[in-house]
Amino acid sequence: MKNINRKKSLMVVAGGTGGHIYPSLSLINNMKNYNYVIITDERGKKYYLNFLENKTLNYKIFSHKVTSPSKKNIINILVSLFQILISFLKSIFLILFQKPNLIIGFGGYPSIAPMLAAKICNVPSIIHEQNAVLGRGNRLLGKISNVLATSFVKTKKIENVKNVIFTGNPVRKPFEEIGKNDFVNSIKNKPFTILIYGGSLGSTFFSKQLTLMICSLPEKIRKDIKIIQQVRKEDMKSVKQNYKIHNINSEISSFYHDIAEKFQLANLIITRSGGSTVAEILASCRPAIFIPLPSSLDNHQFENAKLFVSNNCGWLFDQINNNKNDFEKLIIKFFKNPQTLIKTSKKIRELSNELSKLRNGETSSEFLSQLIFKMMSYSKKEIKNTC
Repeated sequence: MKNINRKKSLMVVAGGTGGHIYPSLSLINNMKNYNYVIITDERGKKYYLNFLENKTLNYKIFSHKVTSPSKKNIINILVSLFQILISFLKSIFLILFQKPNLIIGFGGYPSIAPMLAAKICNVPSIIHEQNAVLGRGNRLLGKISNVLATSFVKTKKIENVKNVIFTGNPVRKPFEEIGKNDFVNSIKNKPFTILIYGGSLGSTFFSKQLTLMICSLPEKIRKDIKIIQQVRKEDMKSVKQNYKIHNINSEISSFYHDIAEKFQLANLIITRSGGSTVAEILASCRPAIFIPLPSSLDNHQFENAKLFVSNNCGWLFDQINNNKNDFEKLIIKFFKNPQTLIKTSKKIRELSNELSKLRNGETSSEFLSQLIFKMMSYSKKEIKNTC
């Protein structure tokens, strides 16, 4: 750990997907005057190292190997439980020696053992839920943590959790800056730019079926659009070839480190509806078509997208029940009446402002930072009355 003396120590725990990691990075960026003890897996470690490389932060990163115990194969379940046990023992050791003032978990299986260790060691803790449905691991952790912080006002399956606070989902500052800009000016950009991405792991549906839908659009639309698309490495060649054959201007990559810059360029975003993604859409006020992942646990991606659909500030495309004609009608609608996208951006901003009022006008990162600061200042008896 870098030789910098700071009074407070914060342990941050998150699984290895972007949906769990990015909110924690946004929080860290908003709370720079702390010692950080980070527990994640190997995939998550890469995210953190990339983010922290040029930061003057005081931190240590520990990688714990934990896989999902939900697989039906009994061998896999036993291996996962053994990994969680090892992670639990390592976490107790880290807590005893690093002495964090508070532990905050952002979900994913690597967060289970450290949050259980926090309970055993009597360290104040917060578990953060990014989705509109409380995750299976967080249903346990929400009961033993001091506070469950939610990203949605009406999060489902929290009935058995006592201390619940709506904080929203922290996003990186560039998305908040985009949201402050006037979308009317952006819609004038030529060519009409569509950003397509399926989350940090990519999407086969986006690379194959969605690409073919775009290639099937009327020629007068194809010649006026530009596609910026994230695809899996194994699909890049075929996606590029399809767009080239159909004379569609495109920019293809397996990963965008500057995804906020792509948001800035986009007239329309087509994406999955994971927790971090919908938070970024909400912050940036960019119109979006959401295509929920059908296999998401408890159908949480569909529930995430409902926030926008029910407030008339987004569109839902069901990859199972909707078809190419439905998609084409939607895109043609935007070309015939660009004001639709402008009105949608304004409605997203209105929704964002309404949710901000519930946080006293603060961003999610600011509000969650204040909650952590207060809990670190409280005695253990006072923490019980946080909510």
